[in-house]
Amino acid sequence: MLDICPDAGRSQQGYAGDTKLSEGRVYPDAMVVFSNRRLGPGAELLVSREVASELLREVAAAAGPTAQARWEHELVSWLQRCAASGSTSIDVADIAWTPEHFERQRRFLVEAIQRAQGSSRHGRALTRWCGMIEAHPRESVSVGRRWQWPPSAVTL
Repeated sequence: MLDICPDAGRSQQGYAGDTKLSEGRVYPDAMVVFSNRRLGPGAELLVSREVASELLREVAAAAGPTAQARWEHELVSWLQRCAASGSTSIDVADIAWTPEHFERQRRFLVEAIQRAQGSSRHGRALTRWCGMIEAHPRESVSVGRRWQWPPSAVTL
């Protein structure tokens, strides 16, 4: 299938089941992109679905035992659901940060990622994702942001 990149105004060859992200890039559906759109297209990490699922489960497992606040428990649940959903992209802005607790929330997630790195086979990928979270600008956090649950996790 041929896709037109609206941002670049040019065509590029794509494949059925591709995922489009920043600047009209096309990635195979079997891959997951961890990104921070607020930082631009250079802040992306492309991994297989299996690796992404493993990373998310590892971080959730590292965060779970220290979770105390409601937001921390919700984050653990969100990470677990994203790991099981097969999502093709996860952006730092997808996290339901709150402006009044942003620094504490970011520190909680960064520390969980750092704990997960110790036993992970994918420490370098976790380091890269951690950097995206650490660099997330506080001014990008909006009041009233809600968790965006993966489609398979939505119930009626």
